[in-house]
Order: sequence, then structure tokens, then C-alpha cells
Amino acid sequence: MNIKTFSALRASAAPLALVVAGFAGSATFVAPAMAQNVTAATLSGTVVDDAGNPVPGASVTVESAGTGFTRTATAASNGTFSVVALPVGTYNVTVTANGFTTTRSENVSVTLGGNNYDFTVSNEAPATGEIVVRGAPIRRVDSSGTATGQVFSVQEVAQNLPVPRSIEAIQLLTPQATSGDTAFGGISLAGSSVAENIFYINGMNVTNFRTFVGGTTIPFEFYDQVQVKTGGYSAEFGRNTGGAVIALTRSGSNTFHGGFNVYYEPNALRNDRPNTYNARNDQDSLERVEGNIWASGPIIKDRLFFFGFFNPRYVTSGDTARTQGTNTNGSPNGVYTDTQRVTQKSNTPFYGGKLDLNLFDGHRVEATYFNDSDTNKVFVRNLTTNAVSQVNESRGGENYIFKYTGSFTDWLTISGLYGRSKFNQTDAGPQDADPYVVDRRTGVARLISGNPNALVASGRDDRENFRVDVDLNFSLLGEHKLRFGWDYEKLFAASISEYSGGIAYIFERAGASGARNGLIAPNTDYARVQTYNAGGNFKSNNTAYYIQDEWDLTDRLNLSLGLRNDKFVNKTSLGTNFVSIDNQWAPRVGINFDPTGEKKARLSAFYGRYYLPVAANTNIRLGGAELFLRDFYTLPTGAGGVYSGSLTNPTLGNKVDGVVFSDGTVSPPETLVSQNLKPQYMDEFIVGGEYRFDNKMRIGINVIHRKLGTVLEDVDLDGDGAAYDSIIGKYCAQQTLSYCNANFEPVVNGGGYILMNPGRDAIFQVTDQNGNLQPITIPASFIGIPKAKRDYWAVELNWERPFDGTWGLNASYVWSRSYGNYEGGVKSDTGQDDTGITSDFDEPGYTDGATGFLPNHRAHTFKVFGSYKPTDRWLFSFNALLQSPRKFGCIGTYPKDDGRGADSTSASWYCNAQIAAGVLDGTLDQPIGRGRAFSSDWNKRLDLGVAYTIPMESIGGGITLRADVFNVFNFKSKLDFQELGDRNDASIREWFYGQPIGYQTPRYVRFGVSANF
Repeated sequence: MNIKTFSALRASAAPLALVVAGFAGSATFVAPAMAQNVTAATLSGTVVDDAGNPVPGASVTVESAGTGFTRTATAASNGTFSVVALPVGTYNVTVTANGFTTTRSENVSVTLGGNNYDFTVSNEAPATGEIVVRGAPIRRVDSSGTATGQVFSVQEVAQNLPVPRSIEAIQLLTPQATSGDTAFGGISLAGSSVAENIFYINGMNVTNFRTFVGGTTIPFEFYDQVQVKTGGYSAEFGRNTGGAVIALTRSGSNTFHGGFNVYYEPNALRNDRPNTYNARNDQDSLERVEGNIWASGPIIKDRLFFFGFFNPRYVTSGDTARTQGTNTNGSPNGVYTDTQRVTQKSNTPFYGGKLDLNLFDGHRVEATYFNDSDTNKVFVRNLTTNAVSQVNESRGGENYIFKYTGSFTDWLTISGLYGRSKFNQTDAGPQDADPYVVDRRTGVARLISGNPNALVASGRDDRENFRVDVDLNFSLLGEHKLRFGWDYEKLFAASISEYSGGIAYIFERAGASGARNGLIAPNTDYARVQTYNAGGNFKSNNTAYYIQDEWDLTDRLNLSLGLRNDKFVNKTSLGTNFVSIDNQWAPRVGINFDPTGEKKARLSAFYGRYYLPVAANTNIRLGGAELFLRDFYTLPTGAGGVYSGSLTNPTLGNKVDGVVFSDGTVSPPETLVSQNLKPQYMDEFIVGGEYRFDNKMRIGINVIHRKLGTVLEDVDLDGDGAAYDSIIGKYCAQQTLSYCNANFEPVVNGGGYILMNPGRDAIFQVTDQNGNLQPITIPASFIGIPKAKRDYWAVELNWERPFDGTWGLNASYVWSRSYGNYEGGVKSDTGQDDTGITSDFDEPGYTDGATGFLPNHRAHTFKVFGSYKPTDRWLFSFNALLQSPRKFGCIGTYPKDDGRGADSTSASWYCNAQIAAGVLDGTLDQPIGRGRAFSSDWNKRLDLGVAYTIPMESIGGGITLRADVFNVFNFKSKLDFQELGDRNDASIREWFYGQPIGYQTPRYVRFGVSANF
């Protein structure tokens, strides 16, 4: 449709503009993740005439509909153009070409991800000053990248879908996204662990660099768009072997806007999970109240804009632990006793804002500030003594992000970023001076005294981020969009922690066969006494250079060529280099082909390598002054071997055993780290395709293979200290070195653990008879620990019908297989998030039977969500999930006395107690194996939402009332189970093993009211 004489008929075009704006905005609800950028968006396209022929040399002016910011580009010889580093939003695009009538397309949506359109100029002879206003340009398949994943307009999601109000809920809408273990949450992307993702806010990396589990989170209303990349991303993205989550916050414009909302989740309308052997879930309580207030607009029209935000929030929850009594033979008698009540309260508000300054056309500055400090108060009431312990968990802090973007010509754009993020890491309370005492004799831990978190921890994390990115567009054997840059992170972590009161007493009860290899009599009580303290200041630096070229060889063939170089440096508490690894080259190669020549379809292939830095947790645990002792004591007992003394002031008997995990000294780095250490890396291969129909519907398919390479883990080379019973002792028994021979076993640092790549030689230094350091190399074949393995295969099918003002639908199916002996960073089997130093490779015996289906393996996942708007006032929506079970094994203590494993930790895939009790088939010398014992239930969920809007023309907006019901049918799927078959002393757990400990979230209701003006 052509509308002549634009200035006279602008009013006639207004209804069309509203329709176009409605569709353009809704199209950002969900979009494929293709184009690559951590801080902004790219608008690309082709200028064509009425016959569809390219128009070279056309001038394309892009003007922000909200701020007046403009950029200009020139179409290349094939009619294509690209405008990079644009703020997300809607734009008016004016195209001028010699011999053609000038055309204007209004409210063109530009989002994170791919934004590729055809803009048509009329072949009619132009009249002086005439502008033809056209409808929405034709959106084409974007071929400027190979990333898999999706882009979400968070405000559209919040308004149109029943989802929890968190960044995790946004991620879970994406194919290949799976919820992490209940012990530490997070999201697994494309089969990787929850500790391998990277998170950006306005271009700054805000990932938790201690453990890599999660990152800084902000409320829904502060977000504008979120892009979840599950793979195939360019060289610009590094420091992860999982996925990338890229978030942009909201900004102001030339129009004043504001609003508020309140969301309430009443406990009275929340169903309970079924009770478990250790939790009285029918006593659970959870209530949330959240408010959001925001305002935005111009400070100086067309020049300076603001967005301000305040988020008061209140969350309170309660959980009750219980224990089951036993008969005289030790079997459960079905009589339960409530042991303790844990109540948590959090009410710290979030606040922040953003300033945007248009210096002059093509140049702008952004400044973002937010404070996500939060204190979670945890109260633990002992239901026997009624005593209350408290801990205050303080997290978060201030965040600053400054960014400059300058377009110097239509082929050169430069951007720079500086950011700083502070994050509290303190757990403290009024009982910090009391010893940490826990009674576990019934099989359920019951806190007696001390800080409920066991450790009194004080610390903080501080990140400074610097980056520069340069974009060049040029022609050379085709059209190139070249991007290169530098990225530097300066990290600081302060950490001081020790057991409450300086010591921990854990009361246990030996099984029918006793404990500690017969040192503790059967059916008697004993004490595990632990001493732990560690601290220091730790620094790390991460540096990267990258280059990425999107090369259009022809109109139908695109090559995506990238290369990244990373350097990782971590230091000990003494300031010496703990790990220094440079020249980590990561190629990224992709190809896109248009089989139709109409830009409706795309066939693609990709190969890439990704590297993960060394988590600060690793050098804090290994490169600091850590003292960790575990001793076992008998106890004075009365009838039946029951301890007769006081729990709060225990009387110990004889020490029967002890383990030194670390001796409290800061060992030289060369004694802690293998000198041939390589960082964790992963290789990825993707082939896929996409087709976009004329009715805007889109379908896609991807086949993904991810293969984990080397990993970093600690390995115990010194065993329990017994002469020649350790790996190094057995090795030296065969050597003739003066400091390593059949008559002398050298000392391996303070704790005996070496950070190395499992499956490779260990090259480090030991201490000889005179206290001097000496080199030693133990071959991988002698150590007997296999290489870490994780193979991930997936086939992803996705289908999208964009919301058109009436209805929209998004569906995906993923078949996947995650198989190997290493989950990656964390260990969901036991709830361990000691990234880089899990128990997986501590001892050779722990790797027996370790290969199997990994915790994030889900064979089948179906996701469907959408919305329907029958009138301007009513909106109905749903979100459904169906996911196949997780597989479980049986974890126990290592049963053999051959030096390949310690019996002080339940970390092997042997399960002696279960086999001996006849619960599982097998023999004591054969491991049960990972993922081979049983499976969870299918995870199935349907969430429904309804919203009603009351228009209020007087304020230019309206009031919306909504209600969302989650897990409408109140499914009670068992998702998490007790996988430990033995205690740390090898005593039996047969009455608790295999019992459910986690159910899916029960049905609950959320009410909301919002107003916009």
C-alpha cells in the first residue's frame, strides 16, 4: 500500500503504524537466537525494487522511534546493508536511491538475535519531497550467525505467559534447558552442568566467578530483553562450556512512561508436597509479595533519557524436618518425630536505573546502576529443646556499567565498556561462637547448636570488566561484517571461614557391622569431630582477544569465521600465580546456505571450541591457608550402646581414626598444581535448518553433538598418609631417586591433593628429606584415573507461530543423551558445588562404574506455551512441560583395601551396605554404577493464566488484573531421591536409600495487578 504526500496524510498512517507496532512488538515475544552481540542489536537487510531486484548504493537511514537516535548505512553491490550496535527497540527506516521514490517503514522491531528484512523502494518516478509509507517490511531468515536458542521480550513474557518471575524461568522456556539439582538450583543448558554458563547484563559479565553457579539476578520489570544461547555462538563469547544468557535492561525515551505492579503468592492457596522420610512437607509454608515501581522519560528531549526502578519484596518460608523411629533390629517402626523447624525471611528491596545520552548522531553513552543486596535470615528451631539458632546470609551488592558506542562512518563502529560488580559472601549469626553440633544418629541431621550453615563465612567478590569492540563493514570477494575486540576481567575474592565455635561435632551411630573398619563397635554411638578454617585474599585475571567475520560470499552463502584467544591467571593468597594458562585458541566456524534463494530457508553447520576459566573456588580451597581435619572418637555409652553424655558439651572417648585433608599451610603452587595443566574445554558440532513461511510461522531443526575435553579436578596422590599406601608411595617404591625410592616417600604439599587433568600425567614438586622441593612425574597409566568424559547428543525441533494480536504459540521437542563420567564443575549426585574440586576424581576407586547417564540427562522434553486474546480486554495463556525421568545410581564408600580409595567418604559407585543387605543385586567387589539403579518420575506440568485489562484513556494506559495457577493438576512427580547408600563411615543406609527427597513444585496461585501510563 502506498500513501502519497506523506506530510499531508500522516494522520491516515497512524492506525497502520499502531497495527505495525503491535505486530512488531509481539514478534519479539520469542525469536530465534542468531546474530551475535553481548551489548546491542544489529539491523540488517536488503534493499530491493518492486520486482525484487537488489538496489545497490541505496542510502538507509535508521531512526529510533523513541529517542530520535539516527544511523545511516549504504547498501552494497548486492543491495545488502547492516547497522550494528543498535539499542533494541523500534525504528523508522527511510530508504533513498537515485531513480526511486523514497520509502519509509515505521516501527520496525530490532531485538537481540537476528533482524533481517527486505526493504522495497518504488520504481515509480519520484516527486519532489514525496515519501511512500509502506507497511511492515518482509522479515527474512537471518543468516548472520549459527547460534541456537531463543530471544525473549521479558515484558511481553510477563504480560502474556504464566511463568515464575525469574531469569531461570525465562531460560526454561528455551529448548535444551533443564532445571538443575534441588541442592543448588540453576539451569543446565545443552547438557552441560549448571556451573558452565555465562551471564551478561548490558554487556558486562556478571557470572558468579567463585563457583560459576548462577550470576547476578535482577527483577523482571528491570529487564527489556533476554537472549538464551544454547550453542553455536561466535568468538565474541567465551569463558563457558555451557550456554550464554544475555540480558539488556530497560531504557527511557522521549515519552514519559511509568507504572507499578504488585504480585502476591498466598500460602493459603499453595498445596503441599507429600512428606518424605526426612521432611514434614505438610507443614511447609511459602508466601511471596513483590511490588515494582518504575518511571522513564526524557531529561533533555532527543538527547538524555532516564529509567528508574524500585522493587520492594518480601518472602517468608518454613520447612520442618523429621525422623523415624526404629525397632530393636534397626528397622523403621513408622513412628515419626518432628526434629526442627527452619524459617527463612527476606525483605531487602532492589533498586536501580539507567541513563542514555545521545552525544550526537551515531554516538551515545549508557550508564547503568543497580543494587541487588539481599539478606536472607534463617532461623532453625530445635523442636526438642525449643532452642533457636540464626544465620544471616548476605549476598549481592552494587553494580555499575558504563558503555560508549560511536559510529564514525557507515562502515566503522567502536564501542567500549567498563563495569564493576560487588557481591557479598557473608554467613554470620548470633550463635557463631557456639560449636557446631549435629545429631545424625537417626539418619536425619538435627542441629543442636551453632551456626545453622555450619561455617561462619565472611567474604566478598569484586569484578572489574573492561572491553573494546570494533565493527567493520567492507566488500572483498563478497560482503564482510567483521567484528574484533579485547576483553579483560580483574577479579578479587576475599574469603575467611571456619566452623561455628571453631569445631564441629557430628554424632553418628554405627551399623550392624560397626564402623571405620571395625575400630568402632557395632550398634554404638560415636563422634566425627572436624576442624576447618581457611582464609585469604585471592586475585584472578582473565584476558581474551577475538575476531569474527560474517562473510556473505554470495546472496545465498554465508561463512561465519571466528577465532578467540583466552588467558586465565589465578593467584594464591600469597599473591603468587596458582594457575597461569595462556594461548587457549578457540576456533568458531559456521556456514549458512539458502536453498531457495528467497531468504525463507537456511541450512547451517557449525564447529566451535569453548574454554572455561579456573573458578576462584579452586584457588580459595587449594591456594589458601586451609586446615581440614576429620577425627573419629568413641563415646561413653549406656544401655544399647547409646551415648550417655551431653550433646551440647560432649564427652569424647578414645580417638580411633583420623584423616588430614589439608594441614593449614599455604603450599607453593608447584606442589599443588600439575605443571602441564590445561583448562576445561568442549568441542561442539551443529547441523540445522530453518524455514519461515509467508504467514510468519517458523520451523527449525538442529542436531547437536558436544564433547567435553580436558577438565580440572583435584586428585588425592597421598592417600591417608599411611606409608606406601598412596599413589605416590607405590610409585616411589618402584623408583631409585634419592627423594623417591623404596626407603623414602616424599611429602605431597599439605593435604596430598594435586590439581590436574584426569587422564594425563601429574607433573609437580614434592618435599624431600631436607625440606627442599624436587620434581616428580607420575604417568597417567600409573595413577589409574581415566580421562573425564561427557558426550551430549541432541535433536531439537522447534515451531513458532508469532503472536499477531489474537493468538500465538511456541512448541519444541528435544531428544537428548548426556553420557559420561563427569557432570562438569558440580556434582548433583551428592549436592556438591565445589567447582573444580568435586569428589569425582579424588581417588581411582571412585571412578569405577562412574560412566553412565549423567544427572542432566533427559531423553525426551516437550515444551509448549502460548496465549490467546479474544478481545482487547481478555487474555488467556498457558505453559506446559513434559520431560522424561532422571536416572540414579547408588553411592557408597570404597570397599577394598587396595589403596585405590578411602573409606572416609561416601563418594564411590560401590554400594556395600545395599548389596550386603540384599537391596540391590551385585557383589561387594562390583560397583552398582552411575544411573543404573532406578529412575525418577516423568516431570509434567501445566500452568494457566488469565488477565483482564481495564482501559484508562485519561492516563494513556490501563489497569490489568491477572491470576496464574501453576501446576494446575497438582502433579506430584518424584524428581529427586536419596542416592547415598552408605554413610561416610561405611555404615548402612538401607532404610533411606532410594527414598524420594524432592517433589516437583506443588500447585500454587499468583495474583497480580499492574498499571501503566
